[in-house]
Amino acid sequence: MTSKLPGPHTLKEIITPPNVDDLYEWYCARNLFDEDPSWAVVWPTAVSLSTYLIEFPDLVRGKRVVELGCGLGVAGMTAACLGAQSVILTDRDGLALHCAMSTVACNQLNEGEQRIKAAIVDWTDEESLLRCGDADVVLASDVLYDEETIIAFGRACRTILSKGGRVLVTDPLVERKAGCRELLRQELDKENAEIKVVDLGSPGGDLPSSSPDGKDHDRRMKESILLIQYKLSVSKD
Repeated sequence: MTSKLPGPHTLKEIITPPNVDDLYEWYCARNLFDEDPSWAVVWPTAVSLSTYLIEFPDLVRGKRVVELGCGLGVAGMTAACLGAQSVILTDRDGLALHCAMSTVACNQLNEGEQRIKAAIVDWTDEESLLRCGDADVVLASDVLYDEETIIAFGRACRTILSKGGRVLVTDPLVERKAGCRELLRQELDKENAEIKVVDLGSPGGDLPSSSPDGKDHDRRMKESILLIQYKLSVSKD
């Protein structure tokens, strides 16, 4: 299934599963009860992060970029369109990466040179982080909802990023779980990270997907979004 994004976006179309509920049932039929179909949704956080990059392309132009928990890979592909030196889309779900790289192909983003690659990465697994290589920028959206994984996410950013690297994370204005952003700040503060918070508002438009819990869909698709930017110290130990 193909979808389009609202606003000034660089991607002509996005490949998504036909239906999130069907994807959930597909997982259940195969006893994959730990799998989360929410990656198949184009969330406002991903749209807002992409829009912010379009507004400030120097954040990624010429940089090595890794998107953690990329889902459909919208932000990472936007970075590639804006001139990133390289982009690695990472997720723990291979089906998400299959859709993401199908979008890369449909938009002909790797024509001439393979700047966008995909890797199965679970940021709680230090060994799998080796697939990310070194990065100048880490992108992520809607990943701050569980204390244990947030600490692991922060450690992953510190491991992947070069000196002076940046983390750009978008998160709903109303946290999925209170205190999660503070946990990430504490973890990245170990690298003396400078922090900048920008209220991006709601991306607006009709987002091309349904959420797993239909009753909550309309509200979540209209959420106001914050962007949190962390710049690590150039004297990283």
